[in-house]
Amino acid sequence: MKSLLCILATIMVVGGLRLPGTPPPSAPPTYDYIIAGGGLAGSLLANRLSADPSKSVLLLEAGGADFENKFIKIPAGILRLFKSGFDWQHETSGEHNCSGRNIFLARGKVLGGSSCTNVLLHHRGTAADYDNWNVPSWGASDLLPYFKRTQGDLTGRAETNPAHHSTGGEWSMSEVRYQNPLSKRFLEVAGDQLGVNPDFNDWSSPQTGAGPFPVSERNGRRESGATAFLKPVLSRDNLTVRTGAMVRRIDWEGSTATGVTYDGGEGGVGDGLKAELRQGGEVICTAGAIASPQLLMASGVGPREHLEEFNIPVISDLPGVGRNLQDHPAAVVSFSTPKKGVSVTSKLRIRGTKLTNPLPILKWLFTRRGLLTSVGCDNGAFVKTDESKEQADLQIRFLAARALGPDGMTTFTQFRNTRNHGDGYSFQAVATRARSSGRVRLASSNTNVKPVIDGGYLSDERDLDTLRNGLKLGRELGSKFGEYVGEEVFPGKACATDEQLNKYIRDTLHTANALTGSCRMGTGADAVVDPDLKVRGVTGVRVCDSSIFPSIPGGQTGTPTVMVAERAADFIINPEKAPSKMVNEVGGGVEQREVVGV
Repeated sequence: MKSLLCILATIMVVGGLRLPGTPPPSAPPTYDYIIAGGGLAGSLLANRLSADPSKSVLLLEAGGADFENKFIKIPAGILRLFKSGFDWQHETSGEHNCSGRNIFLARGKVLGGSSCTNVLLHHRGTAADYDNWNVPSWGASDLLPYFKRTQGDLTGRAETNPAHHSTGGEWSMSEVRYQNPLSKRFLEVAGDQLGVNPDFNDWSSPQTGAGPFPVSERNGRRESGATAFLKPVLSRDNLTVRTGAMVRRIDWEGSTATGVTYDGGEGGVGDGLKAELRQGGEVICTAGAIASPQLLMASGVGPREHLEEFNIPVISDLPGVGRNLQDHPAAVVSFSTPKKGVSVTSKLRIRGTKLTNPLPILKWLFTRRGLLTSVGCDNGAFVKTDESKEQADLQIRFLAARALGPDGMTTFTQFRNTRNHGDGYSFQAVATRARSSGRVRLASSNTNVKPVIDGGYLSDERDLDTLRNGLKLGRELGSKFGEYVGEEVFPGKACATDEQLNKYIRDTLHTANALTGSCRMGTGADAVVDPDLKVRGVTGVRVCDSSIFPSIPGGQTGTPTVMVAERAADFIINPEKAPSKMVNEVGGGVEQREVVGV
């Protein structure tokens, strides 16, 4: 059996890409664009900006190059990714409203970033999410064309609903090619109680209801930023990609960026290396909601008093850098079931052992179908916990597996070490439009030292109310599973009152991995970037990732990040399309326009 698994693993690695650690001899000494961070946004920008052969582009990624590792490209391989070498393994620091606990934050440490390690859910949020940003030229009508431009719909929705979907882009949207019996029961039960939503990305209909979640997969494989946008253009002579390269700081002449200093690079090319910009070139920060504000602050852009603590020369005093960190907090209800062998976790193992069941592997290898195309939470719902709410405040993610622990991450991180994983099913309640916010602060001027992260979870008690109501809904739905109903494992029947549920949430709250907002876009005093995504107070630096979101969208944030990067690429290449130009043409202010189909 062990030799069979080794053979299968070898087959799955064939074709995996290993990038060289040092640039080719022909690489130019200066660049038009230096992209700091090779995640979802960085991969797309590298693609778009290098399409012009006269422009030289350097992409620096601190993680590795192995974005086609077997555990990444197989969707169910996510069970091996959290707290692995592909994960930065960040933690918050002593959450005041969560019993003083550190909350684990999974962030991708590889080309493609967190799109290589997330649960693949392909959601846009709603039109109102973007209109509520209240940023000139960043309303829903401005952004829908960019969602469609990148979308590669594989579900047939583009044919039936061309107003909201498209087949022309690289960022695939598919449906999971597997439905567990427990997942089918969830769709029946939740559909009856909450209503059915056949398309969570259709802005002409309410987001509420239950249904299958769309995923970023292509032919049963994970679609990451690296596979969608970067891999097809790696042969371009004007694009240089260096992995294992931690950007230490942006270099300046006065307040104008001249390049970056970085460490490492696969192949051991050294520390303190310089990459310089050509005249008029730009540094584009795409390192995400933790590392982008960290890089800005280490480079002298951030709150003056904080930078002076670390003797960092202040280039631009921007108090908003690192503030407004937002996330989707979550809590879990889990049930056992008397039915044996029905959970996805049971089907992945030879019963009673830690040995992998080879049948799902063979099915995936030869048909790209079956259990391995699932990341577990393939079905769910969006819910208003109070009808007075403007939008859904709760997302329910259903998992056809019994939780190993109440914190929600334990099942993912401990499954590989667990011999007997009982059958069951779980409901993850997510505060999908969380009101709380935290911040990122430096622990050192050295970006190799992880920053101090305050998630600020439950600092707004409305999020606690949402999660508590979500647990109650999970209990209600779970009790209607008929022959599958067993014991409530978490939080358990003894946790009955609102006060007890509140304590359970504080003791077990975890992240749904949707960090945003720490380099907020806007026009106010606390904004870090303007509507053109240019960092205020300096020249030649933009931030183009989820950290610029003024408020977190309702739904997973990977696809909105793709949209931001696509829009940024468009107006970087075509300055006349920049939001500042468009606003000036209509006389200033925010021009509200109708979204097609809304």
